[in-house]
Amino acid sequence: MEAGAERVSSQAAAEGGAEEAAAPGDGSGPGGGERYTGQLYMDHRHGKGICYWPDGSKFIGAFYLSHIEGYGTWEWKDGRKFQGLYKSDERFGPGIESYPDGCQDVGLWLRNHLIKLCTEVPGYFSVSDHPEHFRYVDASSQRKYISVEGDPFLRSYKRLPFDDKNILPEGVFAYSHNTDHLTLTCTFLKECDASYFQNTSKLPEEEPWPVANVTPLLVRMQMHVYKHRCCEAEFTSDVNFILSGVRSTYGPPGPKELASEQLIQKAAKGDFDGVYTILRDELAHPDVADKHGYTALAAAAVNSHNDIVNLLLDSGADVNKCSDEGLSALSMCFILYYPAESFKGNIAERNLHSCKQNEQSEPSETANVSEGVIAEQQKRWATIQLLLHRGADPNACWIPAPLLFLAVKAADAEAVKLLLERGARTDVRLPSKFGGLTPLHIAVSIPGEEGVQITQYLLHSAPDLDARAEDGNEVYGPDQVPLPQTRETQLSRGVTVHLKNEAGPPKGYFSSYFGPVPEEGGRSALHIACEREDNCEHSRDVIRLLLMHKANPNTLWSGHSPLSLAIASGNDLAVVELLKHGADPNLPLSRAVRSALCTAVSTTYEQKRTKAQRIALVDKLLEAGADILAPVTLREGQQKAVGTAVDYAYFEYFQDRRIAHTPYHVLTASEREIFQKRQSLMEHITGKLRERVILKEKEWNQEELRRSKKLDSNIRTSASKKKSGSHHAKEVRTPFFKYCYQCGRSVGVQLTSCIHCHEIFTCSEACRRKSWKERHRHECSGLLVSFKREESFR
Repeated sequence: MEAGAERVSSQAAAEGGAEEAAAPGDGSGPGGGERYTGQLYMDHRHGKGICYWPDGSKFIGAFYLSHIEGYGTWEWKDGRKFQGLYKSDERFGPGIESYPDGCQDVGLWLRNHLIKLCTEVPGYFSVSDHPEHFRYVDASSQRKYISVEGDPFLRSYKRLPFDDKNILPEGVFAYSHNTDHLTLTCTFLKECDASYFQNTSKLPEEEPWPVANVTPLLVRMQMHVYKHRCCEAEFTSDVNFILSGVRSTYGPPGPKELASEQLIQKAAKGDFDGVYTILRDELAHPDVADKHGYTALAAAAVNSHNDIVNLLLDSGADVNKCSDEGLSALSMCFILYYPAESFKGNIAERNLHSCKQNEQSEPSETANVSEGVIAEQQKRWATIQLLLHRGADPNACWIPAPLLFLAVKAADAEAVKLLLERGARTDVRLPSKFGGLTPLHIAVSIPGEEGVQITQYLLHSAPDLDARAEDGNEVYGPDQVPLPQTRETQLSRGVTVHLKNEAGPPKGYFSSYFGPVPEEGGRSALHIACEREDNCEHSRDVIRLLLMHKANPNTLWSGHSPLSLAIASGNDLAVVELLKHGADPNLPLSRAVRSALCTAVSTTYEQKRTKAQRIALVDKLLEAGADILAPVTLREGQQKAVGTAVDYAYFEYFQDRRIAHTPYHVLTASEREIFQKRQSLMEHITGKLRERVILKEKEWNQEELRRSKKLDSNIRTSASKKKSGSHHAKEVRTPFFKYCYQCGRSVGVQLTSCIHCHEIFTCSEACRRKSWKERHRHECSGLLVSFKREESFR
């Protein structure tokens, strides 16, 4: 039969009376005086219609496959009337129940009970009253929108029954129209929707509807309201008033509204008998909430009335129901349990702060206050444990942040362990405006033994140890240049190194890096742990845990690797741990860092160690395989050159205009100490470079190497010899590393060879004299004697 046709049918009588009448049947029962007038589709009541019952009640509104669904009005003989939204014969959405005395129950309905009021209960909980937590709220990134195209609660494996090809045999509706037992396929439902909405006007383009409450039941209710938004004209009141909690246009509150408000208020006060009476007599739904989504369970939980919490949960309250702000009862308890002063300062969030303790004038009063606070906190902890024991999901609420973050930030190892045991996710992140940090990022930066313990707990379930924060554009603190200067302008002040595009050491002198290109991005947990400066032992323990769980030690952030950060922070224990677990000392670093060895000799981080410790650190890196001859690119304005770690050390040294360019006798005592520390370090690394070059050159043909050095000297001192001997030089010349035999520099200096042996080069008269005095006088004479002996044999 075509949709829109009208007829009168007689079906099984439904029970009415004081309560809402039962749903109309599907035509299979015996007749009993029930009458229907309205639209039909495939022998189903489908569309607009009116249904009458023998007791005098009637329903005027919409039907869907013989079930009441959509907006409609139910009227009883005693004068009561309900107007609102239905789904499958039950109230489901905004509605108004009116009474003969003029009172009205207004709000969102679930069956015969209000599930959400349009009034505000005094003392409701809001995260905005807790600024230290409210700043984590990022409503724009966490906002969700309603869509009827896809059910967010429909898993992929549940879609199989909706596939037309797999379910119903062809022509099945010729045998049965009983949709209560037949699978409703997607195609059939689309046809039913087309018939149902055929006479409704199309809505103009509109903005997507945001989800007002993320509780699954209320999401489904909001989706149902959204689906029937084009039929709101049939609702005499404005649906948006109810959805937004505006009640001023309605009559005095009815009995269900009053009972619902009393339930929430009595739960907050701890009135167990009052709550029990309301629930026993079914005067209010155990999950009813005020206009902000504040439930009786939340009111009982935030006030630590555990007996009422148990009563409500035993009566069917949803332990994971959220307020409109997205707060569950568990998250409200966590916010109260962890006030601002409970959070530990951590470098992961860049918000280091010290917790200030209030000093009272009277010690006894302070003790009493402390005891009271401790007792209150113990009650809250007992409530948290109860909620988790009763099935509260620590992942149900993301406002203000996932609960695991609060426990980690407060360095509460016991709470972290409990949350993880209850299934708290460790792959959650803070909003992007807070760097997209994970719980592990914060845990590794927590000072004290608690940080080590919490890190150990998290590592057992952390899915990605190398997860990067969203701070790839940040600059490591000590590397930052104060405004208004830039680093380039600052480095150019007082520089006496004149780069001449030197090519650096020949490839035969150093070990080329053949590893993968380092991955640069935000900080990993290992970066943060290596950046710590609070306690070397604790941070070493955290780093060891990360490395034992296979964290990658060779990634970059702000130009730094975990190894260079450990060097910069002054943690030699961490350096040992990193080198032991595969950190590459020759990993090429970016920006101004260059390499781990360059970090060790840089003046930027020298205050973290004594002179002996800096020298020991250099030796430690060299023993681990750091190549002191690895090429290092230096830049000065538009000029650049390639040198070694020694050149980098001198380049950094000359940036300090005061120390490097002031006579020694003018320097203060502290400045002289700095000068001596730097000189000692540079002399040490120069000695290491000299040893490395000599050792490498011993592997080559000494005669060819000697001739190449002498030929280079002759070419530079005589233009005529350069022209005539150029072809000969190309044939016999061996590439060798040209550097100052005394100071080790190869960049930005003019090198001249020894006039006696042409074996070594020096950059200045001072270096030549010092080199001759300390070592080369004996080496040179030996070279001359051996050279004369070779000539005599020829």
